[in-house]
Parts: sequence; C-alpha cells; structure tokens
Amino acid sequence: MKIIIPLVGSFGKSGGFRVLSQLANHWIKDGHEVSFLCYIQSGDPYFPTQAEILYYNNAGILSKEKDLNQPKALLGMFTLRRALRKALDTLEADVVLANHCFTAMPVKKSVIKARKFYYVQAYEPEYYYHNTVKDFIYKKISKNSYSLGLNIIVNASMYQNYYEIKTNRVVFPGLDLSVFKPVEEYRNDEKIILGTIARSEEYKGTKYVVEAFKNLRKKLGNKVELHLAFGEPSLEEIDGVKVVFPDGDLELAKYYNSLNIYICAGTVQLDAIHYPVLESMACKIPVITTGYYPASTDNAYLVPIKDPKAIEEAVSILIRNPDKNKQQVAYQDIQSFRWEFIARKMMNYFNE
Repeated sequence: MKIIIPLVGSFGKSGGFRVLSQLANHWIKDGHEVSFLCYIQSGDPYFPTQAEILYYNNAGILSKEKDLNQPKALLGMFTLRRALRKALDTLEADVVLANHCFTAMPVKKSVIKARKFYYVQAYEPEYYYHNTVKDFIYKKISKNSYSLGLNIIVNASMYQNYYEIKTNRVVFPGLDLSVFKPVEEYRNDEKIILGTIARSEEYKGTKYVVEAFKNLRKKLGNKVELHLAFGEPSLEEIDGVKVVFPDGDLELAKYYNSLNIYICAGTVQLDAIHYPVLESMACKIPVITTGYYPASTDNAYLVPIKDPKAIEEAVSILIRNPDKNKQQVAYQDIQSFRWEFIARKMMNYFNE
C-alpha cells in the first residue's frame, strides 16, 4: 500500500509528529510505501523517519530537495494549504492521511485517487482561545474540518462523539518501550524530584504545578526540587526550580527516570491521551494527574483541575506512603501501547 502523509508547513517537536514518524516507520517495516509531503522550507524531522520526504513550493510544484532560500508564503497558512492541495493533485497513492485541521481541506479538495483519512490527535478548536481575528479564523477552520466527510480516526475514545467529531475508529498513539523503560540509576535518592513538561499555554496547567511546588518548598526546604522540561529559563529564578531541555527520546526517558514524581495538571480534554503520562508510567514513575488516559485511581493519583492545594496534598501522600502497586498497574496498562499493535490497528482501518 502507498500512503501519503501531508503537512501544512514542516515537521515539529510535539508528540503528534512522533506519532506520524513512528507510524510511517512501522508501516514501512511491514512492507508498505510511505511518503511525507511538506513545505520546501522544512527542516529535517525531529523524530527520525524512514519515509520518503517530498517537498512542495508556494506554487504547489513538487521537489525531492528542500530549499531554505525559497521566498516565504505571503499569506502564510492559506497559501500553504492551496499549495499542498495542488501538490497532492499530482501524486498517486492508496491512502492519504490528513493529520491536522489545516491539512483536512487540502486533502478533501484534492483530486488524488486515494482513500482519504483524517487522524485527529486533539480537538483543536479549544486551542484557539485568544480573542484575536487569527484565532477566530483558525477555530472556524478546525471546527469545519471534522465535517468534510473524511474517514475520521481519533487517538482517544473520548473523541468518538465529541462536539463536531463523530466516528467509531480509535487508534491510540504508541510508545517505544525499548526507550521508555525503568532505569533507577538516574534517580537521586537524597532528594524528592518533582517534574512536569512545562508549557506556557494556560490549559497545560504548568502554573498550578509551580504554585504547589512553592508551598512544598516552604515546608520541605532543599529536600524537594522541581525539574521543568522545556520550561522558560526565567522559571529558574524560583527557588528550587531547575529547567532542563532533553534532546530526543533517549534524553527524555532519562529525564523521566530522574524523577520521583511526575505531575500533569492540564485543564482541558481530560480523557485524552497525554504522552508525558504514558512515558512516565512506562518508566514506573508515580503520576499525579488531572485525569489523562490511561490514568485512573488504580494506576495514578487523580486531582481536580486548577487546584495547587490538591497537587500539594497528593505529593505529600506519595512522600509519606507511596503505593508501589499503582506503579506496577500503570506499567502493565502501558504494554498495550506498543507501536507494532498501534500501526497495525491503523492499517486495518485503511483496509476496510
């Protein structure tokens, strides 16, 4: 089977791009042909892929080589969407996999003779929440993308009947359990190291983790530290906070294994898949979370959203009386996320 994965723009560092790279790699391993189609000014993929990479310029003309000296698209995303559609029109494939709201319309309008799927990795309208013209337009585009008639596959059960999204196809993101695995030697037994993937967006909940930590630091002193991955350097001005920048999955796994507790305090789409929760569980790190799948009372410590006090209390409970059984249950629950299972489930939908 020949599969094309189109991008409006370039590869990124978010977990969604890892999913696409890993799916491509495993499909290729199973004998399929996979190509990414991205903008000609794109850099190399952050997450390695064995797939062919094709490039399109502002006019939708294809190239096998990127060109960073090409003039920038005058109308940004709108120009890129039109160019992407023109590029798709010139290609042949069995399946085209849209993977972001901006790619859905180009895939829908393309005359390419292929089955057209849309892998939804989040309900994107909730991420365009600023009171700006740009966010208003992007929110409308993202809402409309779910009603174009593409074959929708979602990455969490919660999205099967979620606002405009309606589908019976679910494929979780996968996990490389040869990378994300328990390694106790990275841990400092003399300190209690808390961690979170720090993001500036309010819905990510980083500020609630920081606020809870400040209170814990007052109570426990130097015994407790907060290590923020990918946080703003200015956060190190807070007593006991360290900002780190893991480069690639191996370093990211090492980061998780250096922690005593991982905290996820996101505030939206709580039953969605959240990679840091999966990765921490795979490393047998205790998880405190507002509820991201597959977290439950059996394998994690659940707290309400926007509640630093609840986070503080959960950390205190873990320090006093850690429940090793939760970590073991979490580790077992993660086994079903192996990439080979995930890639083949997606392929089964393609073959329907």
